Amino acid sequence: MNKKLIPLLLVFVALFQGCRGPEGPQGPAGNELIGKTIDLVGVNFTADNKYQYSMTWDDADLEVFDSDAVLIYSNWETVNSNNQDVDAYRLLPLTVYLPNGILSYNFDRTVNDFRIFLDGTANRGTLEPVYTRNQEFRIIVIPSGFAARTSGALDYNDYNAVVKAFNIDESKIRKVSVK
Repeated sequence: MNKKLIPLLLVFVALFQGCRGPEGPQGPAGNELIGKTIDLVGVNFTADNKYQYSMTWDDADLEVFDSDAVLIYSNWETVNSNNQDVDAYRLLPLTVYLPNGILSYNFDRTVNDFRIFLDGTANRGTLEPVYTRNQEFRIIVIPSGFAARTSGALDYNDYNAVVKAFNIDESKIRKVSVK
């Protein structure tokens, strides 16, 4: 009985393997998983604001979910590359070693807001204005679906790699002035 059942089962499987039914209807559109990017310009870190700047996501006109990845880059300097001035971005947290101590640019965020702040051992009251005045930060919100697809394969410290991986059109980045 067992010897007859196996060939019969194989014939049954072979017959139904190539069967196709009619194509089903188009499914509903999925959720939009487009990340958002803004430039936050004119940030000043002073004793009056306790060397920090905060903003709600609503004020930035961004929708951020708890599961989203938020990357903040400092527009650290402008460099000449192939006879063209280009901005050089560094990922926060960013540590700067100064003669009078260590300065760190850092941030935290919730689902409602974010905060960029200065930390470290350097006396913040004696910092040169280049470190505290008119700072510019690029904020990139990456939906969790996109972030999960690149985990481990993407160096988030490499701003250009992030721009390429998430197809960020830098000409369309909205500037948000804090003044």
